[in-house]
Amino acid sequence: MTFLSPAPVQAAPTAARFDAERVSNRFGLAFALGQVAVLVAMAVLVLPHAGSPTDPALQRGQSVHAADAIYRAGNYVFMISGSLLLGFLGAVHARLRRIDPSQTLATVATAAGALLALIWPLAGMLHDVALETGAAGADLRILAGWDAVAPFSLAFSVFARVFFIGAIVLALRAAGGSTWLVRSGVVLIVLALVGSATLVAGALFPLLALSTLGYELWVGALAWHWLRSR
Repeated sequence: MTFLSPAPVQAAPTAARFDAERVSNRFGLAFALGQVAVLVAMAVLVLPHAGSPTDPALQRGQSVHAADAIYRAGNYVFMISGSLLLGFLGAVHARLRRIDPSQTLATVATAAGALLALIWPLAGMLHDVALETGAAGADLRILAGWDAVAPFSLAFSVFARVFFIGAIVLALRAAGGSTWLVRSGVVLIVLALVGSATLVAGALFPLLALSTLGYELWVGALAWHWLRSR
């Protein structure tokens, strides 16, 4: 008597697990690339319309008013690219929480990162308010003064940036992570603190701008490091 063996039961295909942390790290890369690209575009396409800082205030205001549409578009793109940092905070919180069970570092970094994602894009919105004021018939010299909202907001954001980078650097050091990320993070903190004095001495703005570019590239390098380390 021949017995037929039952046909093997095939297991149902396992669906790929959604890796939210990996997606969050990609937001960090997108933030860095987006910010650098927008900075270059603004420097080449938008800022030349403002004229020289030594030009009379009325002349500068008239130049900005004439390029109203370009400034609004630039501010809008800046708001979008700056807000991408919010997507990266998920990975920051998850990583730091695993390293520091007390969640102290994760809390500090997440709170500081949320402020960073607000302050810099907010500067673009405030500048739009100034453009709207000029378009409504106000003295155009006000637009020359409102150009300071960008460097002043950037200088103000340094204080949140120091806590953001500092918490991550402490976590990387505790975990025995990338030495160059730790060292470069410390250098960026020092440069940013000196550059924050742009609020009282405008001559320090180049240092502030340099530290900001370095910070954005550092975030991108950090996100890439975490993507590869997984």
